[in-house]
Amino acid sequence: VSTFSPGETPPPPHQHPDEEVIIIKEGTLEAFLNGETKIVGPGSVLFFAANQMHGVKNIGTKPATYHVFKWQSSKTGKAMKAN
Repeated sequence: VSTFSPGETPPPPHQHPDEEVIIIKEGTLEAFLNGETKIVGPGSVLFFAANQMHGVKNIGTKPATYHVFKWQSSKTGKAMKAN
């Protein structure tokens, strides 16, 4: 479980070999995925595939809390470097 204050950005946009699912419990996040952004709130589910450039930022006026599930398998491969 992660909680971030208004305006706080956990790691800046990044990529890794893990698959990742984020479930938003409370607050408002701006989700970044491969150059596009979406605004998401409580009940939203985000999926970031392995090696996709992604990130989130709390754009609300209250703390944002979300659950993060990450996994890696032989099918996801190794981390790729950004060009």
